[in-house]
Amino acid sequence: MVYKHWNKIVLFCMLSILLECTVFNYKALFSLTATHQRLDFFGEGRDFYATDMTGAPHFLYIGVDSVSEDGTPMPVTVRISLQDEGDASYYEIGEATIYPALEKSKYLSVHSYGDIKALHISLSTMEDAFLEVSDVIYDAKVPWFISVPRILAVFVLLCLAWCLRPGSAFYAWNWKAWQKRLATGVLLVLNIGVFFLLVRSNPAFLEPVWPYHHQYHQLAVALSQGKVSIDAGDEAMLEALMAMENPYDYSQRMQSVENVSNVWDTCYYEGNFYVYFGIVPALMFHLPYYLLFHGEFPTWLGVFLTGSGALGGVYYLLDKLRKRWFPQSPYAWYLILAVLLGNGLNLFWAMIHADLYYLPITTALCFSLWGLGLMMDAANHWHDKGAHILPRLAGGALCLALTAGCRPQFLVGSFLLLPVFLPLLFEKRDTRVRGMWKRLLAAAIPYILVALGVMYYNAIRFGSVFDFGASYNLTTNDMTRRGIELGRLPDGIFMYLFQPVSMKLAFPFAEVTAFYSDYLGVTVRDWTYGGAFWIHPILLGIIGVLGVKGDLRKKKALGLTAASVVMALVVVAADTEMAGLLNRYCTDFLWLLMIPAAIVLLQLLENARGTRLYPWILWFVLIAGAWGSFYELATAFRGSGIMGDNMRVYYMVRGFFS
Repeated sequence: MVYKHWNKIVLFCMLSILLECTVFNYKALFSLTATHQRLDFFGEGRDFYATDMTGAPHFLYIGVDSVSEDGTPMPVTVRISLQDEGDASYYEIGEATIYPALEKSKYLSVHSYGDIKALHISLSTMEDAFLEVSDVIYDAKVPWFISVPRILAVFVLLCLAWCLRPGSAFYAWNWKAWQKRLATGVLLVLNIGVFFLLVRSNPAFLEPVWPYHHQYHQLAVALSQGKVSIDAGDEAMLEALMAMENPYDYSQRMQSVENVSNVWDTCYYEGNFYVYFGIVPALMFHLPYYLLFHGEFPTWLGVFLTGSGALGGVYYLLDKLRKRWFPQSPYAWYLILAVLLGNGLNLFWAMIHADLYYLPITTALCFSLWGLGLMMDAANHWHDKGAHILPRLAGGALCLALTAGCRPQFLVGSFLLLPVFLPLLFEKRDTRVRGMWKRLLAAAIPYILVALGVMYYNAIRFGSVFDFGASYNLTTNDMTRRGIELGRLPDGIFMYLFQPVSMKLAFPFAEVTAFYSDYLGVTVRDWTYGGAFWIHPILLGIIGVLGVKGDLRKKKALGLTAASVVMALVVVAADTEMAGLLNRYCTDFLWLLMIPAAIVLLQLLENARGTRLYPWILWFVLIAGAWGSFYELATAFRGSGIMGDNMRVYYMVRGFFS
């Protein structure tokens, strides 16, 4: 097929090179006639002055070198003040960041009111870093910085835009079974490859130094010794906590207990420390690893494996939804939605910020998607003889039940089974299947077994089968007295779902959103970057249910669509009340919004195919989905700490956009 479109491929290749030489190298073009004046600069410390320039500049080159004691290049903040024809007094025009290992970052665009008369450059970096300025060039000629990876990226994007346009023959392909498996497998492998690059890019989480990060390892050690309490802190710390009237009072605890930060986010109850995070990830990864190798399982690997599993779960679940309600839809629609929605579940964040907090979340997400997918597969073959329904029901139920031992919020996924299976259970008698009790038991037994295990674990720790221990967390606020306050809900719903994003034109483009509230109480809040419907506008496709609810009702898909939205709102409310407003909690409900978005968009595309509305809907899916993936990745670069933990990668990616 490719050889038939060689002319398009050549065109896109030439266009990619042209864009590289013009748009991405505009500085080189605009400085072709530059005077390139090397200045004699003088100054003290990290402040430099120059006065012997002529004419107006376009670009200023600062040949600065800055390295830490171990020889690592360190970013340098440059503040520029100047006197010019429009202002005889020094005024500051702004600041920029130079990364010495990236030569093109040393060329700065400078705009003044006419000719500059005097220049003041102030440099700042780490206090103990070596800093040296070798050259300052006024009205510099900028060399060409050609990036082959960027040319390839632009070429791929152009090819994708052409292949995925509404009029493309791609949507009319008659896919053979092996072609479907190959295309799906390739996309998954490529996506997981991106995940691996991201999870390995942030060294802070490859060998974490924070004590809280090792709780699952401590739990594995305790379990191997027949205990459920962990060895955290020391006897003096325990005695100090036991002597406190309220050990959950953050301010008093930090003032009166020495080194208490070492048990941050650890559960403290009646003289013992516990892990309140779900036990299942520790049983899956840390305990077997410890028993086999007597070492600590790398948490980043667990996040990578479960995050990749969650991505595969998206593909699996959407495939079962497609086969149940949209069997005649083009396979290309399924692939597009799987890629776009699979990369809109906060998994980029999890990969770059692969810490203890994310492991129970990604594990629960993986179980939820695969569990619901297995259940949908069982429903799809409900009346098929010899379809092996029982293993699907048992496997799906086990996955969904295990979320209780990871992150209990994900248990709401089990309620999505009601609109799927109730119509099958209450069919007319002549259409009901044999062995109904076997099927009910296959689905019920895993829930019972997991529930007994989790309740026993809760009881031996806290004396209550329903107490997971989150209330005893040693954190910023007294969780035992947090309570349920309806006044928090409006802020939570707005911030999690409808808060507009905050952008800037400098990499990484995303910025933390502002928070204003009339609620007179404590709202625990971490950095957030906008509501789900702004970061992932593809989810707005849910609104289209108003136009296709009749079609979905006929297919018996409306119940799952509505239930998913309701459960998402339940999780938003629960997270707001029980924990607060944190970016990682978006993973708790994004998958619940993904399901109705996929169903409604597939129905909209099906109804609009062959009409004037079809290209508009398809373009919305492509653009909104691509935006969501891009902006989520931008927020991950903004808030994951990678700027300080792996400056080389951060500035390399930043240079990709400049």
